Amino acid sequence: MELSSSDQELMTEINETLVRFIQSAETELQLEPMNSYRRRMAHKLGAEYKLISKSTGEGEGRSVCLSKTDTTAIPENLFQKRSIDRGIEIFYAKAGSEIVLRTDGSFGVSLKERDNRVLDRRTVEDGEFRIRENKIICKEDKNW
Repeated sequence: MELSSSDQELMTEINETLVRFIQSAETELQLEPMNSYRRRMAHKLGAEYKLISKSTGEGEGRSVCLSKTDTTAIPENLFQKRSIDRGIEIFYAKAGSEIVLRTDGSFGVSLKERDNRVLDRRTVEDGEFRIRENKIICKEDKNW
């Protein structure tokens, strides 16, 4: 399933929160209120960490509460980089712009991102580029 950029950002944020929680001495974590779709994603992520999850609250204040178990752990494959590939889709930028591809799958003009959040960085001379296998590809590249 293809996630929207805001959903992908939420997943990344929840993963980072869960890693900090698991590494802490805390035994319970109450997430911020969110809609039912996002709560479902939080429950699924919690299951990957072997956490107990439950929804709490009512209406717009409903949120997810996660608790550690004896088997709670950070999944081994969590830090493996996923491959970002947008196929033959062509993107456009001002000719000569430096474009960055970020680890969350977003891309655009460089905003002085921290290096640990950038998969690839490239100046796009003619203004057209593609995203293939975690790389910014230009027309002159053999795999255009």
